Amino acid sequence: MRPPVIFSRKRGRDQSGQTLIEFALVFPLFWLVLIGLIEFSFAFQSVLAVSFASRNAAVIAAEAGSDLMADCSILRSVESDLRAPNSTAQIQTVDIYWTDSNGVVKTNATTTYTRSTSATIPCFINNVNFTEPYSLGVNNYPMASRCATRTGCAGHPGPDTVGVKVTYRYLYHTPYGTVLGGTGWTMDRASEMRMEPHQ
Repeated sequence: MRPPVIFSRKRGRDQSGQTLIEFALVFPLFWLVLIGLIEFSFAFQSVLAVSFASRNAAVIAAEAGSDLMADCSILRSVESDLRAPNSTAQIQTVDIYWTDSNGVVKTNATTTYTRSTSATIPCFINNVNFTEPYSLGVNNYPMASRCATRTGCAGHPGPDTVGVKVTYRYLYHTPYGTVLGGTGWTMDRASEMRMEPHQ
């Protein structure tokens, strides 16, 4: 009768090698999923922040009405709402527009501010002078033409429904962006609100 053959040492070496190979195959996939989750978290936070910034700015636009510093208040609000981990430098444009009651933008009723590194807009609110880093582009919905009275204004049957759209350039924070291609993408979020009647 033959003595039993023991393979425990050899099998142990084989299992160590097999574990190492499995780890080498699975680790890149695990790393890709982890980095993707981190990137998704940053992107989702930016979407929520831009949505909040547009909604908050629409509330301010509705309260400011035709005040001559209304746009300064709107731009200041957008700037303060898009702080870290977002970057205010990635704000592209802020559109302030007049809509009908269904949220459809009226023709030629939009004012557009483009964020600038060289131009600023002077502001004076609550006895404080400051500037906002924007340049005024199209001005088809100037502050003086906005209507916030119950009886209406010239060409406005009643208080306007004002909207604010924020366009933001999201840049990838992790190397995962190279997998997706490019450096990021542009998102925009808009909110509308009926102006608070002043009279």
